[in-house]
Amino acid sequence: MSFPASLKPAARSAYRSMLRASRITFQGDPIRHVQMLSVLRQTFSSPSLTPPSPGSAELSTPSKASFDPIIEQDKVKEDEIQQRIQEWNEAAKFLRQNVVQGVQDQDGTWKLRVTDETELGNNETIKEPPQLPTTPFPNRNKRRCSDS
Repeated sequence: MSFPASLKPAARSAYRSMLRASRITFQGDPIRHVQMLSVLRQTFSSPSLTPPSPGSAELSTPSKASFDPIIEQDKVKEDEIQQRIQEWNEAAKFLRQNVVQGVQDQDGTWKLRVTDETELGNNETIKEPPQLPTTPFPNRNKRRCSDS
């Protein structure tokens, strides 16, 4: 069983989305960007779309990594591949909206590189007090331990 032809466009789209997100997020940080590209190439060259394990040699030396497809295609189901494509799309969205790069100046202050797509929260829900019960006796109908 080879990679399903119906999922190739979706996988290609997820790959391109991750490339764009990593380029925007890691702009000005070539080391992290190259590491991200290495992991993406290894992931999307495997038929199961799973990233390499964290302790693998391919992660530590991206220049020596081989990007040949792995021949374990009989074990992968179409539903699993579709789920992984969805996960990669969500990862790209998370990378674009929630990850920022920071650089510390000589003064000790941090400068963050925030993009147009970065999600900025206003914390309005935290400032609101919790809702109080509407009845003046909130514990009236609760059972006690001795009632059982």
